[in-house]
Amino acid sequence: MVIKHWKSSLIIVLVFSLGLLIAPSKATGETQAVTEAMEQLEGISKEEQETLEKLFLYTQEIEEMERQQTSINKEIERLVIDIDSLDKSIAKEEENYISNLELLELLLISYQRSGPASYLDILLSANDLTSFIKSLNLIKDITRNTRELLDSIEEIRLYLEEKKEELSQNKSLLEIRRGELEVAIINVKSLLEEQEKYLDSLEEKRELYEEHLDNLKFMWDNIKDLFSEIVGEFSRIVREEHFTMDDLKIEFGFMSIKGALHEDTFNRILNDNTALTDMYFSFNNDGVIVDVPEYKLTLRGYFIIQDSYSLLFVPEGGSFYDMALEIESIEELFSRKPLFIDFESIIGDMLTIDIELKDVYTEDGYLKFTIDTGFFF
Repeated sequence: MVIKHWKSSLIIVLVFSLGLLIAPSKATGETQAVTEAMEQLEGISKEEQETLEKLFLYTQEIEEMERQQTSINKEIERLVIDIDSLDKSIAKEEENYISNLELLELLLISYQRSGPASYLDILLSANDLTSFIKSLNLIKDITRNTRELLDSIEEIRLYLEEKKEELSQNKSLLEIRRGELEVAIINVKSLLEEQEKYLDSLEEKRELYEEHLDNLKFMWDNIKDLFSEIVGEFSRIVREEHFTMDDLKIEFGFMSIKGALHEDTFNRILNDNTALTDMYFSFNNDGVIVDVPEYKLTLRGYFIIQDSYSLLFVPEGGSFYDMALEIESIEELFSRKPLFIDFESIIGDMLTIDIELKDVYTEDGYLKFTIDTGFFF
């Protein structure tokens, strides 16, 4: 038993040690692949870059069509489940409806056979006031139950009409989505064919451009995975209250507070506190530029007030390795984590008032803002 236990322990140690050896090797391999791809892309000529940009645009369009396919397929699956659930619900309520109609029919037949005179006889045959009241209550109960049954039948009828209309709409929407899916599939095939024809036109350079495109797609997939981490790191730094009153250039005005944060200050605080790659913001009259130089990623956009205390970056355009990005590709970068600036975290304990942003704009290297206070200073 001791020998068996010793052997088991040895196997566990060996497996654990092997895991430690493989994990760094895998990480090193991935890092090496990224480095090699970056070096090859940085070494391409201007002519190669123009050709590669066209191929990359095809790739982005294909990816967008594939995303649409996935989204439509998910909606179709949801609609099929909803339709199945509605079918079962309608079938159950139709059974209740038929059952209640049959019960009502029996009541009406009974009522018809007895006739109104029977109820009057019941009342008149009462020997005393107590018997009369009991007979009257019995007739009231019969009448009330009949009315409740009628109400129940009407309620089920209305419910069935509503659910059948909902079912009809879902079935119509399902047909529309299936049509859209067919179009998306055709578009993907068409784009793939166009990309293939363009590669064929490059003749003897096709293999070279395929290699460049593979490197570019590899780097793009890499930055898509990394970007949410970069945005998460950005949010963490903003939350940690690294900014001072001097950094924000706070000025107290008539029922408001104005401030201005310079891009140099903003970038210094961000990049002095990051554990990941550097990210730089430029604030100009036309909007905001976000630059991730290590990965040759540049994004253009602007800030909007998302709620009373935070800003949301809205992308408008951008480039990757100096190649244009489709807006759908840029939006995919932010699909996991939008880029927010939380002013409540930035200002922190500087002001003992509730934060309510009223105006934000960028100008001459500054992010300028106005906070409404609602009282005099």
